[in-house]
Amino acid sequence: MKLIGTVLLYFSYLYHLIFGLLLTAIAGLTLAGGQPNLHLTMLPWKGETLTWWALALGLGGILFVVLAASRVFRYAFPLWCLFAVILMFRGFFLPGTYVFSGQSNFRAVLFLTIGAIGAFLASLQLFKRRAQY
Repeated sequence: MKLIGTVLLYFSYLYHLIFGLLLTAIAGLTLAGGQPNLHLTMLPWKGETLTWWALALGLGGILFVVLAASRVFRYAFPLWCLFAVILMFRGFFLPGTYVFSGQSNFRAVLFLTIGAIGAFLASLQLFKRRAQY
């Protein structure tokens, strides 16, 4: 059982590390292009503000993963995971925020959100006390 929990926790770290790297890369490339005007309708911000928020969220996600994996401050990671799930649910599934371009797009977003929920649930084991041997 401990092995399964460890594998799920590493999945959670990997999921949010890739998520953070992706957000950072998108925002960094947008800023490097000279036109910091992202258009991601699933996020609540617009234009240049969205670009800076995407960069901050990406770097924050990477930081939370590093802090949790190194056990420096692991309790912030589940909160980050919950925040990501809330942003995804709000941005993708509440009416008026995002329009799916087809069944395959809906399926991809659904799997992305299910992965985020799984990563959040796996991250909750960081709150368990570690046994002293």
